[in-house]
Amino acid sequence: MPSTRDRMVAACRKHIGYQERADGWTKFGQWYADRHGNQAFARAPWCAMSLSYVAAGLDLGKVVGEFAYTPSWADWFRDNGRWYQTPKAGDLVFFDWQGTRNIPAIDHVGIVESVLKDGRVVTIEFNTADACMRRVRSRSTIAGFGRPAYPDVPPAKPEPAPKPANPTEVAVKKLPTLKRGDKGWHVKTMHYLLAARDYAISEGIDDTTFTTYHEQGIRGIQDAAGIKVDGICGPQTWQALLRVL
Repeated sequence: MPSTRDRMVAACRKHIGYQERADGWTKFGQWYADRHGNQAFARAPWCAMSLSYVAAGLDLGKVVGEFAYTPSWADWFRDNGRWYQTPKAGDLVFFDWQGTRNIPAIDHVGIVESVLKDGRVVTIEFNTADACMRRVRSRSTIAGFGRPAYPDVPPAKPEPAPKPANPTEVAVKKLPTLKRGDKGWHVKTMHYLLAARDYAISEGIDDTTFTTYHEQGIRGIQDAAGIKVDGICGPQTWQALLRVL
């Protein structure tokens, strides 16, 4: 027996070839207009209303949703913990033609029919070239995927949130590579980090100029940290000075 997800895809597939009338009217828009008491929907863009129509016909409105505005639909999936960046058949696929992947910028929605080995998705889309068509889409314009909580499909674990960046590591990446003769505030920072790590600099040494004394200190901390000893304060040496290693 086909799963609910498969039935949703199959029901969308039956509409392939449907075209809107010359005045923009569709049966999907009319259905939505009648349900929501606003006849303007009968001739409105119909990509979302059509998927809502199919879901309602399968008694899946509560898990798939019923929307006419695609950003609101994507927000609904996100707010319910059903928003993903990796696709599965039966997912609703939301497009942002500018490629920003921002929900407020979403322009269009379809349903994933299948996922190809190269990462592209085969979709069924309503209101594409004024018709319902099958498309093959790259990921470049896909903002994300809404995954309905189909009743007979085991719930998927939410995708883990990206690990927050260590602020010190972020700062280190922005620090310049310093060598003997360099001047400036970054040298001053290095000077006092060396002092804090007990690599004493003789009194009276300019703390804004990278001197031979600083080079000796840098070589010492590099040797202690087990990194290349070259007397140059690069990313790994900054990490040692800041004790990120």
